[in-house]
Amino acid sequence: MICPTCHRAFTDPAQRFCVDDGARLQEGEAPSIRVAEIKPTAELGKLVAGRYAVRGFIGEGGMSRVYLAEDATSGEPVAVKIMKREQVSNRLARERFLREVEVAAKIGHPNVVRILDAGERADRSPFLVMEFLSGETLGDVLDREGRLELDFVLPLLCQAASGLAAAHAAGVVHRDVKPENLFLVAGGGLKLVDFGVAKLKEGTVTAAGMALGTVPYMAPEQALADPVDGRTDVWGLGITAFHLLTGTLPFEGEDDVHTTAQVIYAPTPALAARRPELDPRVDRAVSAATRKNPENRYASMNAFLEDLERLVGDRPGELVGAVAHVVPDGYAPRNPMSQTAARFLRSLVV
Repeated sequence: MICPTCHRAFTDPAQRFCVDDGARLQEGEAPSIRVAEIKPTAELGKLVAGRYAVRGFIGEGGMSRVYLAEDATSGEPVAVKIMKREQVSNRLARERFLREVEVAAKIGHPNVVRILDAGERADRSPFLVMEFLSGETLGDVLDREGRLELDFVLPLLCQAASGLAAAHAAGVVHRDVKPENLFLVAGGGLKLVDFGVAKLKEGTVTAAGMALGTVPYMAPEQALADPVDGRTDVWGLGITAFHLLTGTLPFEGEDDVHTTAQVIYAPTPALAARRPELDPRVDRAVSAATRKNPENRYASMNAFLEDLERLVGDRPGELVGAVAHVVPDGYAPRNPMSQTAARFLRSLVV
């Protein structure tokens, strides 16, 4: 039996509902390790934690490599992320890598990837074991299609907003919301992935003056390394919506510095300017999510989610939008360091 929401498999015939999200189970099979797209690896056959047998290589990022493995206990496929050896001695990188374990324990939502296990190998490389997701990211879909249709995008934005709202309720700000971190599971459903740069309410591993995230999706406060909160992810999801629906980013400079300058000072273009046939209410919602001043955006991810649900038709009533409390809309840096950076960036767009 399979959960239609989170795609977790259950072998107990008496089980009727998913223990993670309460959805009624349906007949079906879990993703098969035999059909996964994998590449050869020198790690083939090795056991991680004496339990997870590596079957192939999936991909890598700056800090880690991800492998497909088989859980010797259950026989189910899992994804094992292992920190690269050259990063092991980097304290900040190590803490960011392990951040996902802490985050997953706090959230536990069907639209957030599940972390199943974590530990450290004999060579001190930390690892974490995640549910194996069969499918592709929305970034992959966007690269292939150029731009996506509204009826396809809106339900997925609702799922992303729901997962992010749960993260915020747990005191977690994702800080890297973008199509590449929204995973479209084969058969339907969306999962938020990669909480490696997430900020926890109790603290952060970010060094002073360091901005973490992906520049074109960063909110002004994030780009200047000022304090962030849930409204920062509201911006990220708004920019993601703009990109998915138009196939273009609202801010694109010749390099990251010029893009950051645009994020902070250039007016956010309207959706209608690039795709005039879209429902004007969608333009209104995305505009409210991507105002420069956090006080002018949706006050929370839940507020954004409610308007997205109204657009889908899952919630009655008219769009609420967000009140612009500060007019004209603009971001005011919070501290001397960000003020100095902002003055330099302003010189690039005037």
